Amino acid sequence: MTWPAVAVWILIVLAALPRSPLPLLYLYSGLGAFMTLTLAPSGGGGMNLLGQSVCAGFLVCKLLLTENRLPRAWDAAVDPKKLGLLFIFLAYALFSAYVMPRFFAQLVEVIPMSVTVDWAIPLQPTPSNLAQSAYMAMSVGMALAMFVMASSASFRQHFMKAAFFGGLVLIATGIADALLSAAGLSGLLEPFRNASYALLTNVEIADGAKRVVGLMPEASAYGAACVVAASTLIFFRPCFEDERWRNLFVPLGIAGLLAMAVLSTSSTAYVGLGVLALTFGVNWLRRALSANAPARGGLQSEAFIAIAGFLLLLAIIALFPDLMQPVYNRLDTLIFKKTESDSYLGRTMWTQVAMQAFFATNGLGVGLGGARTSNWFASILSNTGIFGTILLFGFILRLYFRSYNGANPLTAEFVTALKFSLIPQFAMLALSGTNPDIGTGMASALGLIAALTLEPEQAAFRAGSSLGWPARARSRR
Repeated sequence: MTWPAVAVWILIVLAALPRSPLPLLYLYSGLGAFMTLTLAPSGGGGMNLLGQSVCAGFLVCKLLLTENRLPRAWDAAVDPKKLGLLFIFLAYALFSAYVMPRFFAQLVEVIPMSVTVDWAIPLQPTPSNLAQSAYMAMSVGMALAMFVMASSASFRQHFMKAAFFGGLVLIATGIADALLSAAGLSGLLEPFRNASYALLTNVEIADGAKRVVGLMPEASAYGAACVVAASTLIFFRPCFEDERWRNLFVPLGIAGLLAMAVLSTSSTAYVGLGVLALTFGVNWLRRALSANAPARGGLQSEAFIAIAGFLLLLAIIALFPDLMQPVYNRLDTLIFKKTESDSYLGRTMWTQVAMQAFFATNGLGVGLGGARTSNWFASILSNTGIFGTILLFGFILRLYFRSYNGANPLTAEFVTALKFSLIPQFAMLALSGTNPDIGTGMASALGLIAALTLEPEQAAFRAGSSLGWPARARSRR
């Protein structure tokens, strides 16, 4: 165990000691940037115990196992109008992880997650079935915890600030990777890179530029994480009550995350940025046409910045065409010629083999964690089969058709922001999603949406004194 792993364990324990869940919430967000650091290295392709996953476990327990929230959590888990479909999906996914690799053992071929091979081998139970089961259970647990806490306006504000903090840590780790690599001191980051899976941390693109990876396994993971964080802050910005956060801190964080996403030189991140630009435009029009949208005063400045940036780009292209040639070459290499790369061909083959296994099992799937893909949607389908896919995507689609029915425009904007922020993530998962886990970040958003879009008569829970001592003091008066 490396010294950063020991430090993270100490931080998690210290954050778990106070009554308030907020220290764990902020630490959880910050640890999202440390995806190459395991707290108990397996040393051979087994389950990597990531710091964010451990912190998420403590956070879920802190939120659910206090102040009589457990009965409300149980009600949400079994009610189909709340999180019932998601929990049925979890139960079936765990069932498939144990049964399908044994039922179809040696009968179909897959590219397993836990073995670093680029060719198909016969299906058999592997440690990845256990690992993905644990990750999926943790993700669904996070959705449940966020569901229970969603009615607290104070918690929602801290949730957004924690997302900002996580973005700052992403920026910091990216800068550290870029500067230390340029100075020939990248070895200083090795204690943070003890994961047992393959790490592509020193890859250069065709023109010799170093790809910024931060403390992620590869550039595509880092770039995608920056796009997701930027997307979250962009759509959350009108929901911040404090003007300093809304007009100063958050815009600076967004700018930093967008810059780091570009420096990652990840084709997945670039596609995500394109989707983010489209969704931002749609959301801007929605807010402009809605008289109840909060922070409408910022619409003009947002439009001015976007138009000014576009005109500046056109001017540079017209006046200095040679200056843009390196940019054209890089985009051509990363996006338009991506289909000619060995990486693309290999990842496409992963998905093809997984889908062949799906059809070979008559749509039942090879079990959660049974097959590696490069497309998250194909991963869900090939791993959990038709039944699991219908359950999960039925749950997600239903949330997008539900809306907030209350009178608070800030809460309504928060729900809409959650929905829009997930769209770039879905697009990037379609390009580089290697496992079926929905992730604790997406699960948190889904849990919040599910709670806040309930009909008023169904929302029979209150977070109450959810943030620690002040609420308890009031309850004793």
